[in-house]
Amino acid sequence: MKIILILAFSLLLLSVSMPKKYERYCNEHAFKAQLLQGTTGVPASIQLAQAIFESGGGRSNIAKQANNHFGIRCGDNWEGGRYYSESGCWRAYDSVGLSYVDHACFLNEHYQNAVGKSWGYWSGLEGYGSGDYWRKIGSIVKRYKLYEYDL
Repeated sequence: MKIILILAFSLLLLSVSMPKKYERYCNEHAFKAQLLQGTTGVPASIQLAQAIFESGGGRSNIAKQANNHFGIRCGDNWEGGRYYSESGCWRAYDSVGLSYVDHACFLNEHYQNAVGKSWGYWSGLEGYGSGDYWRKIGSIVKRYKLYEYDL
């Protein structure tokens, strides 16, 4: 009986539903991500997972003030708008859509070996942020079933 209860509890934990705030966010931005998947090869699920991770699904100050849903910093070569916070300079966009376009193009340029591959491939990447960054993104995709947004 203990084993059955443990298994039932484990299954309950694994079937976490997406919080409503993220569900609304994904429904609002999925079409953009899917269009960009078709043109850049970056899975919609990866884009949505990164937006959830980096900006809380558009709820961070940087997202609200600069339409930057992906936490992309200015860098030395950035010629667009800028938003400054205590933690540095961030790319600023006129719209969320432009943030999505820049993000997908950024990933397409910097992760050419992953372009056109499934979200699972991306979750095994290394070399960005903390050592387990892409694994965290993959766990968000899996937890909220964001792969269902992929083309």
